[in-house]
Amino acid sequence: MTTTETSFKYDDVQAFIDIGDAGSFTAAASKSRASINTLRMRLSRLEKQCGETFFLRSARGLKITEPGIRFRREILSQRAWKRENLMDQVSSSLVRQGEIRIGASEALGSGWLTPRLLELHAACPSLTISLICDNDLESDRSSELDVAIVWTPPKNSDLIVAKLATLHFMPFASRGYIDTYGIPTSIEDLRNHQFVEQVAPGVKSSLLDQLIGTDRPPGFLPVRTNSSLALFWAVANNAGIAFMPTYALGVTRKLIPIDLPFRLKFDIFYYYHPEAKGSPPIRAAVDWLKRLFDPQVYPWFQSNFVHPRDFASSHGENVVRLFEPLIGEEVI
Repeated sequence: MTTTETSFKYDDVQAFIDIGDAGSFTAAASKSRASINTLRMRLSRLEKQCGETFFLRSARGLKITEPGIRFRREILSQRAWKRENLMDQVSSSLVRQGEIRIGASEALGSGWLTPRLLELHAACPSLTISLICDNDLESDRSSELDVAIVWTPPKNSDLIVAKLATLHFMPFASRGYIDTYGIPTSIEDLRNHQFVEQVAPGVKSSLLDQLIGTDRPPGFLPVRTNSSLALFWAVANNAGIAFMPTYALGVTRKLIPIDLPFRLKFDIFYYYHPEAKGSPPIRAAVDWLKRLFDPQVYPWFQSNFVHPRDFASSHGENVVRLFEPLIGEEVI
């Protein structure tokens, strides 16, 4: 008997496998969560289609027949071949075999993607999810990455590129800082405050120079760092003010937005390689990113500016309070 699994109903074949593994209809029903009558019907339909009897009743339960043994062997062999063939197709579409490499800036990777990595792994359980965080946003790393989030569309015209979301930036400070130094009321008033600055390749590190010039008063810049997490920690611990993306208030309640007549916005994009367009893990990664940056779920990613006070209390169920354990007191 030559068997092709696609010639039969999947539920019928799976019922046959489950019954054989369990050794009885009762045990198979418990494992598959199908009723005993449903399993009997599916097995009977399969046996009728094949013109064979696959199981005989015995004192010890069900005993598989010779035709049943042959049928089972062929079905399991076909399934093993399909799994191996699928893995070959998946691996050939990825930059590195056995893993899917996701690229993002250090801020987005650490602060927004990291708490949600297991969602992507659940969709690709046989692969390693490699999150590559890098502040050098101007370098072309497409040869090293399967999917990436970038701040400007890549120059490689062969890549598939689409807008993902919009990031809005405004100044933030901690409650402790504001209680001590007050809130700046104008661009000119910024010179009377302290700032925390992030300097790294690809980061708009010249922002403060544009706002207040390079002649800064003593003590104006107590902390400078190349890390967005260090920037956040310093601001949350009262070191000074920093321009941060508004989604920061979506992952912590420790910061207070400061209203000034100056804000920044940047569109961000994702890309992947055209030859991987039909790859299941690439599709899963792209769908995952679209969910994480859905402006209907996360209003801070909308094209139009939404003030943090309008979403800070109403979208807590959609976010992970990633940074709260790093700082002691709660800000209300």
